[in-house]
This record gives sequence, C-alpha cells and structure tokens, in this order.
Amino acid sequence: MTDENNSKPFYKRNWFWITIFSIFIIVSATTYIANFSFYKDQADKATTTQSKNLTEKKMDSDPSLVDKYNSIKTGKKGFSKDKIVELLGQPTTTQQLDVNNPITTLIWKGTDNQNVTIQITFEKNKSTSKSIQGLDIDRKKMLTSKDLNKLQVGDSYKRVINTLGDPDDYSDTNGIKTLTYESDLSEIDQTSDAMIRIEISNNQIINKEQQNLK
Repeated sequence: MTDENNSKPFYKRNWFWITIFSIFIIVSATTYIANFSFYKDQADKATTTQSKNLTEKKMDSDPSLVDKYNSIKTGKKGFSKDKIVELLGQPTTTQQLDVNNPITTLIWKGTDNQNVTIQITFEKNKSTSKSIQGLDIDRKKMLTSKDLNKLQVGDSYKRVINTLGDPDDYSDTNGIKTLTYESDLSEIDQTSDAMIRIEISNNQIINKEQQNLK
C-alpha cells in the first residue's frame, strides 16, 4: 500500500491539490483587496474633485462683496461703468460736478443688504479710484503697536492680511491701495480709537502709520 502511494504521480496526491487550492485562494483574495483599494481610492479622488469643482462653481457664481470689490481694476486697466454696474448692480447715487467734467463718481449704499458703501470714480468711462467702507469686521482683540511692528515696508499684501486680517476700509487710487484697521473698542471707549493704516503699491507695503496704538 505504501509502495502504491509512493508510486503515484505528485499531481494525483491530495497534498498537491490542497496546496494549489490554497495558493488560488490567497492570490484571489490579494487581487480583490488590491483592486478594492485602488477603485476606492479613485472613487474618493473623484468625489473630492467633484466637491472642489462644485465649491469653485459656487464661488464663481456667488462671490462675496469683498471679492467683487477686489476684482475691480482701476487706473490704466480700469473697468468701464457698464462692467462695474454688471458686477455690483445699479448705483444708489451718481455724482458729477459739471456736465463738462469727465469725472463721475458712482456710489452703492447698503450693498448686499449690508451697511457697506462702495464708491468708484470714473474718468473717461474708466475707473480711476475705488473705496469700500462699513465692513463689519469683528476684532477679537485690541490693535497694538506689536501688531504693526510685525509688518515692514516691502512686505506683501498677503502678509498684511495674514497678520491683521481683513481691514475695515479699503481704498484704491492710482494703483495705491490703502487698508484701514480700526479697533472695535472705540465704539465703547472713545479713548481706545486705535487705528492702523497700510499703503500698498505693486503688492508691497510702501507706508504704514498708526494712531493711539499701545
């Protein structure tokens, strides 16, 4: 009997087929796991991309008031009246000192149901200066000289925003952007009317000043 078993070809032995079956199971399971991980990763990437695209489309279709304001160019590449009206809607007030004077100022008050005023001046149908006031910026702390000292002439606009946050007022005249920061404490205590004003040209600080900083 033992001789008969020893004389059997290996492919007729039970251990051979058990081994083959085990290898098949292991390979199948490994392939399934690898494919599952790959397609799950692809699905996650697709979902992330779709979410990002939807967010970008929403931002493009419904930009914030500040985004709209910041998109307006002044100076040599200044926007036309029609383009700005398309962006902000019809102005509440139009000012022109003289019919023969090419300088006109359009004013938007209560824009987007906020207590915000946007003023844009045009010369020969091209925006030359702009300003926005009344932004509701909730500052959690008092403005200090330490905040101002973090910024130096030559620093970028992005560094200003990262350091001080969004300003209370923006203005832009002849390529010079002025950012004004005011302390919320001035509403409670007039002696705490701290203020920081930063002037920026070519995306760099060219001047900074302060009032009543401690």
